Amino acid sequence: MEEKHTMLNVKDVSFDTDNPRIKKALEKYGDKLNAERIHFALRSATDGDKGASSYTQLKDAILASGGVIFPITVIIKDNGYVCIDGNTRLAIYKQFLKEGAKGSWAQIKAIVLDNANQRDIETIRVSAHLVGAREWPAYEKARYLHYLRNSKFMDYGEMISLCGGNKINIERQIDAYHDMNEYYRDVVDDTAFHIDRFSGFVELQKPRIKEAIFEAGMDLKDFGEWIRDGKIYRLEDVRQLPKVLRDEKARETFLTGGPRSIEAATRLLDQQAENIPGQKGSEITLEAASLYQLADALARRINDLPYSEMRALRDRERDDATEQIGALEDLSARLQRLLEDVSE
Repeated sequence: MEEKHTMLNVKDVSFDTDNPRIKKALEKYGDKLNAERIHFALRSATDGDKGASSYTQLKDAILASGGVIFPITVIIKDNGYVCIDGNTRLAIYKQFLKEGAKGSWAQIKAIVLDNANQRDIETIRVSAHLVGAREWPAYEKARYLHYLRNSKFMDYGEMISLCGGNKINIERQIDAYHDMNEYYRDVVDDTAFHIDRFSGFVELQKPRIKEAIFEAGMDLKDFGEWIRDGKIYRLEDVRQLPKVLRDEKARETFLTGGPRSIEAATRLLDQQAENIPGQKGSEITLEAASLYQLADALARRINDLPYSEMRALRDRERDDATEQIGALEDLSARLQRLLEDVSE
């Protein structure tokens, strides 16, 4: 494969309709697919859930700087060019041309690949959006991993060599993507489908979570509805499901409550534990606490960490800040090694 840096006429470059990020969205158009619908799919794929969309931010940045910083990447096809990386940047240039925006938008910086095979193309996509500087959101990464596994039939060894990580994490990302689309997308309309809920479905893949749901007589459609209705708002609280669903009172509090009801159910369990002889928080020493109790307490402490305390650590405002950060870094490394040893 050879690369050539050049300037290309924007009108000579076509969008990549096989781009896994928008391919599913384009399928519904059938033979009515055109540039306008592709442009809409690209914009929708880059819209964020909070504040200004990333599409708008990118558009404003390109307009302000008078052009792209990163060139698009294209392959030669049918006497023209197809953009395999940078479709959104290309769409913005085409929009500027159509609108007659002030500036020079007829040509765009490009890297032309000659004799690129499919693996070359996928490697470029991975390096740009899964492990590179222009990373996709976690949901979009999982969508692409799902595409590599189920459409390109890439084995886990190849995916690990391209994307890094390990088989367990990749499997969880792919399974989470499937479950989110199967059990969450189907219970909300497109305007209410928020990809920032994705980490909740990653938590769903961890040991004992699905088993606890099934043992309680429910299924994954119920889980999708809990996410939709906000019963589980803090997505890390998915980890609380096994103990909440196992306890009759906590389960009822969770299932009949409104938004954030899993937090009320967890508090109920904590109150019950305080009433059990020998289980009161004041009677449990650090040395006697179980690994789960320590992890749960630390997670809650971090979640409730005041901004002033975080800032004091960040800015080293206290004499022992460096020591505290070092202890947290050591803990993080030890936890990572433990998780690698015990993960299924």
